[in-house]
Amino acid sequence: MSTYLYFNPVAQTAALFEDGRFEGFTERHKARLPSVGKSMTVEDPISTARQEHAVGLVIAVNQGWPGRSILRLSRKALRAGLTVFFYWPAETAVEVVDVERLESFWRHWWFINAYRIPRRIGQSGVALAKRVLSPVINPIRRRFKTMPAPVAASSITDTNSSPQINHDRIMADLDALIRNAAPLPWGQESVSSANPIPGVGVYLRTDFWAPITSGGSYGHTCYVAESLARVTDHLVAFMANEFPLLNDLGVSQVVLDVPGDDCSELTLLIGTDHYHQRLYYAIAALKPAYIYERLCLGNFVGAKLSQEFGIPYIVEYNGSEISMKRSFDSSPYEYEALYMKAEDAAFAQASLINVISDAVRDDLVGRGVDQSKILVNPNGANPNVYSPPDDDDKALVRKSLGLDKRDVVIGFTGTFGGWHGVDVLAEALPKIFERAPNARMLLIGSGHFKYLVDDVVNLNALGDRVISVGRVPQSEGARLLRACDIFVSPHNAHMVDSRFFGSPTKIFEYMSMAGGIVASDLEQIGEVLSPALRANDVCNSNGIPNVTNERSMLCKPGDVDEFVDAVVFLCNHPEISSQLGNNARQAVLDFYSWDRHVERLWPSLRSGVKTNAGLEDLTNGMGANAAPIPPRHLDTGDDYKDEVQNQWNNDACGSHYVKNAQLNTLAWYEEAEAYRYGTYAPWMLEVMEFDKHRGDRVLEIGGGMGTDLSQFARNGARVTDIDLSAGHLAHAQENFRLRGLDGEFVYHDAESLPFADGTFDVVYSNGVIHHTPNTASVVREIHRVLKPGGKAIIMVYAENSLHYWRNLVRDIGIYDEQLLHWSMGEIMSRSVEISENNARPLVKVYTPKRLRGLFREFRDIEIVQRQFVEAEHPIQLKWLSLRSVEKLMGWNLIIKATKPK
Repeated sequence: MSTYLYFNPVAQTAALFEDGRFEGFTERHKARLPSVGKSMTVEDPISTARQEHAVGLVIAVNQGWPGRSILRLSRKALRAGLTVFFYWPAETAVEVVDVERLESFWRHWWFINAYRIPRRIGQSGVALAKRVLSPVINPIRRRFKTMPAPVAASSITDTNSSPQINHDRIMADLDALIRNAAPLPWGQESVSSANPIPGVGVYLRTDFWAPITSGGSYGHTCYVAESLARVTDHLVAFMANEFPLLNDLGVSQVVLDVPGDDCSELTLLIGTDHYHQRLYYAIAALKPAYIYERLCLGNFVGAKLSQEFGIPYIVEYNGSEISMKRSFDSSPYEYEALYMKAEDAAFAQASLINVISDAVRDDLVGRGVDQSKILVNPNGANPNVYSPPDDDDKALVRKSLGLDKRDVVIGFTGTFGGWHGVDVLAEALPKIFERAPNARMLLIGSGHFKYLVDDVVNLNALGDRVISVGRVPQSEGARLLRACDIFVSPHNAHMVDSRFFGSPTKIFEYMSMAGGIVASDLEQIGEVLSPALRANDVCNSNGIPNVTNERSMLCKPGDVDEFVDAVVFLCNHPEISSQLGNNARQAVLDFYSWDRHVERLWPSLRSGVKTNAGLEDLTNGMGANAAPIPPRHLDTGDDYKDEVQNQWNNDACGSHYVKNAQLNTLAWYEEAEAYRYGTYAPWMLEVMEFDKHRGDRVLEIGGGMGTDLSQFARNGARVTDIDLSAGHLAHAQENFRLRGLDGEFVYHDAESLPFADGTFDVVYSNGVIHHTPNTASVVREIHRVLKPGGKAIIMVYAENSLHYWRNLVRDIGIYDEQLLHWSMGEIMSRSVEISENNARPLVKVYTPKRLRGLFREFRDIEIVQRQFVEAEHPIQLKWLSLRSVEKLMGWNLIIKATKPK
């Protein structure tokens, strides 16, 4: 391990230390220095380093830029053959200083001092002006500080008032609720059936307009309440409608009267006050330890009661009913804005928000909800109720349906809503029956789109192959599923304004039944059912797959042929179906029972939720047999790489410029594309060669939302995206899916590419490799994976640009005085990339000379400078065209280089 001399030029002291990390440092890196040896006063650190056989000099820098004495010392040290590092203790950051970087630091010294000296003179005048004006300014400031806050409007809604008056009063009430929000802490460290919560717990559900007796929502409420009751001395469920299953499960329920005779929005408006009047004294008497509310449209009574009585409040939020209505109804809600604000009030008061999927979590974070109190907690199943039958039990259920043991029974249960893939199921049925003579279909449930299946059955005379039992009680549905060998869930996205956010309860019930499952690879459905066999791969191969830990067969959402192939395959291979089913049930036992679901609430309620915690986090430490779910956060062991993930998992690059289209729709990605190539960087279409690589294998490092990569794909390239940001990868995949494009998407660190030598014809990267600490490693990997004669097209930020020297060094560093505290590396981490979650990714800038050094193993190197928008065009240079200024001082350097043959 090498020895280094740490030198503090202010104190003129030095100390020796050993550290193997420094040998691998190439540019800027996060590194807290190890404990150093005994300090000694030194006059000549270079001579001391030689005497102590140190290989390098680490110089402390206590302001944003190294002073002249440090720069002179560094020059001498480099000439003496020492490696030189600058260390910013406040940032725990190290920068490698070579001859080229030293030249850059000298430029910074001259530039900064050219501005600082005149400004010191001017600042004395500013201080004088402040002293002169203070007798006028200070009384005004004091006046504004003592102004009273506005008084909240009355929360009592008069049922005889006009809708507008009611609306305005409710909005005022919500404003007050949000303003006074104060989430309550949770004190009990351990909660279990052996150590239950003392006293009373309250479960609350107020959707009076939905008197249901079965379905995913119904089962969710009943089984969550049952699991809450197991860990609470006494649970009371206050319900807008009676749920008979709660009685069967032994849960105490109180059914409240409804606020009106109809289910109109006008009745919904008065719902909160109606239930508040009925619950206020009950809550006062019970003094519950917690309120757990399944949040219902427009109702915020749980938040009000929590705030009034100081009770910890757990919100269960299963996705936007507003989005569902936009997607599957002809018109939006009339009072949509009020319902959104009611949700905001509940989220503000909540101590914990229990959501069903990463997509729901991401939506709430986008709305400004505190991420640390959002727990991603998928739905589940009761494995005792949904359990695989023995042969006799199965035969008995089949006999009641007119089926025998030779039949292969395919089960589908649900409310036949627009998101259930009923259209896919209807189109698939005749094809399945044609190819699988022993197949029978059991349909459980009913709903708006049931007619699609009924029409196909009647048109094709399939009445003897399809058994439809309609809507049945929850317990009867569980019994009927025991007749099935295979379960199907051909969900489609069909969301007009968001990603598919569901966590369908029936998926977990299917898994618990231990039968083969064919489902759509759609958001959480695909995540929960993975690892999985891919329908396209299995059905297009000649052999029989070897099942290890796979749980299902997954298909592309909406692909009828893939769905048919997968179902027929399982019909013909019952042994594969059984193996998949057993693995799926084990996953329920390990992770996805309702008891597990409730068990996860209490640690999160007490300590908060880890930032970016998602579906994969809930499996940690649970169940040895289940396969790990691909992580949303890749553990790299590097602070800067963690910040990259924090940044772009939450703030997709380019997303802030989309103003009109709805998120995760084709129009949304097209608007981002139009801004990128129309307003921001029209030069890209010419310079980046999107249309020149038909048939080539193209790798993009850091594909972002897939905007650039989709240009290569549309022009006939075979494309692969590798990204350290799971959030970006998800966007890129969705972008490609909506455009009908093919691509490969890999979650990995680009400093070690997971591809064989000579794999790609082109490696492309746009504004990415300057965010990783060891950019030189990335360039070496690019060279390795390129074919001989292959081409690299790479963009990095330019040091010699107007944006860098004017906007960053002058405006932020000097004028805002940030250089008094931080280096330019730290200032760029804080300022360059748009961040709404305080992420500070590494940002580096390059000169053409430095860039050529990185790509020295390549030939035919060409470097061009671009990226300048009209708003940046200085008045002094208006006589030059924007294109000319861009080529001289644009923010981007683009290097094109070829790997030698």
